[in-house]
Amino acid sequence: MFGVKWVAENFKSSTNLYDLLSEDGIDNQGNSINFIEKSMERDKLLIQAIQSGNRDMLEDVTKIAGLEQNKGYYYGNPILKGEPLRTRKNGMIIRNTLCRVAGELGGVAAIYLHLVFEKYAIQIEQATTTDYLEHVVTPNMFAEYCDLVANYSTLKYSPLIKEIVIFIGNHLREELNVSNLAATFHVNSSHLARKFKKETGYTISEYVNHQKIEAAKLLFQGGEVTVGEVSEKLGYNSNSYFSKIFKKITGKSPVVYLKSLHN
Repeated sequence: MFGVKWVAENFKSSTNLYDLLSEDGIDNQGNSINFIEKSMERDKLLIQAIQSGNRDMLEDVTKIAGLEQNKGYYYGNPILKGEPLRTRKNGMIIRNTLCRVAGELGGVAAIYLHLVFEKYAIQIEQATTTDYLEHVVTPNMFAEYCDLVANYSTLKYSPLIKEIVIFIGNHLREELNVSNLAATFHVNSSHLARKFKKETGYTISEYVNHQKIEAAKLLFQGGEVTVGEVSEKLGYNSNSYFSKIFKKITGKSPVVYLKSLHN
């Protein structure tokens, strides 16, 4: 049986493997198998950079990709004839998924990955130009996933604190404090408070509030348009208290933050 490489090397022009996959003839692009392999290698490096939360590595990957952004094979997926924007969107959907998987491998709680994934899924579909996808959505998406791992990875924590951090991320709408967390995980509350502060640098109440506000920012970025909606989703009993905590942590009121997004 003939392998893919043999087929690519022994058939010319109209029977070139990449041309068959793309349903479109692309002249002077060289060996299609090489392009596909290069794209897969970039994806591996992208996953490594995000999984480790390494911005320097991510910058190197972005530079490599930037050298070939103007070429049809950049995203390594079949080209749709006459539809460059749809082709680019398909590639971005693939990379949004890869980034989410890399974030999970990097120890980020599912709720944050879900919110970021949804935000970029919407931005990708709403994009009207390939330039916007390449120069705005792509770098922002890669950087945000990378920073999620750098700031919220649970891999650096002890097993107990890792479990609690994940639990907090998945139960942000509920009342979370030292007492009920200690009861849930069957540990002494004083011991838990000391251990949590030592490993995270925050008290449990501080950590919960920071996580809620980060989630609030992601909800606003994802299209939630009222303070009341977000406050309710995150379990705050009053909009005013939510606004107070939001401003304390971000330096802006939720209303001002929303306006900055629209601008």
